[in-house]
Amino acid sequence: MRQTRAPLLLASILSILAFAPAAEAYERQWHVGGGLGYSLVLPGGSIPTAATALHGASVAVHGTYGLTDAFNLLVQVDGSFAPGSPPVLLAGGGVGIGYVLDVLRWVPWAGVMAGGYAVSAFDPCGAAGETGCTSGRLGLSIPFGIDYQVSRSFTIGASGRYGVLLLGPKGGFDQMIGAFLRAEYVWGY
Repeated sequence: MRQTRAPLLLASILSILAFAPAAEAYERQWHVGGGLGYSLVLPGGSIPTAATALHGASVAVHGTYGLTDAFNLLVQVDGSFAPGSPPVLLAGGGVGIGYVLDVLRWVPWAGVMAGGYAVSAFDPCGAAGETGCTSGRLGLSIPFGIDYQVSRSFTIGASGRYGVLLLGPKGGFDQMIGAFLRAEYVWGY
């Protein structure tokens, strides 16, 4: 009985995959969307610890343009707020290239991005009575995620990002980790 179940199960899975609707990526296809999520910033200069980690909320707006059916141009603007002591605001954006694997309605993707970030620490910063300090930083990140194609014009998904902020104080770099729930509008097919 067991020997007949395996081929039957395999045939069932293959028939489902063969007849399931496929997601399709196209050249010159546009995606515009946004996401809300969680952020974790690990300050550089020394070994990060639980006491120095900054936890917060993030918001992001992104755009994607299909260079080919497998490669996309990525643009993202995002911000994170960590209500620690002192509170920290991290705002920035980047551009990059992403690879899309469009299989069925689930679309896994990954990319690389570079951009500029502003890191603002509020009270205390510098002299007494000062409202805050901001430093500009170069950021490199690896975004990744999986989207579900609800319809030809709308997708939802989850994404993550690991990044580093370079040229920081004490010669170290800050690490950024983020997780987002996202939605996007798609056109141009």
